Amino acid sequence: MSSPGTLTIADKVVEKTASQILKGLPGVGGTTSGFLGIGANSSLENRPSVDVTLSGRSCTLAVQLGLSYPSSITEATETVRERLSTEVEHLTGVTVRQVDIAVRWLKPESASGGRGARSLA
Repeated sequence: MSSPGTLTIADKVVEKTASQILKGLPGVGGTTSGFLGIGANSSLENRPSVDVTLSGRSCTLAVQLGLSYPSSITEATETVRERLSTEVEHLTGVTVRQVDIAVRWLKPESASGGRGARSLA
């Protein structure tokens, strides 16, 4: 009987998958880089940054994100960990061993629907 073949998943595929999963979470955002850091934009509309270290069929994720404020940072980061661990494994077949999270900024909620909101970076 012949082997059905192999499956190789690149780091970038896991990164994009994880980043897109986080974009769907309410109150979680990211930062666009701009040119040489000039014009960087932190927004709850942007995808968080995810770096992946892949080792065989398991990985470690390093996430940089921003959160809406006020919110419980502990609860929000636990939700991020749980969602990434479950969804990345479900979608890619790669087991998530560890999720390191850096909260880089907080975006205050505004009664005006986002107009005039300031970043607490």
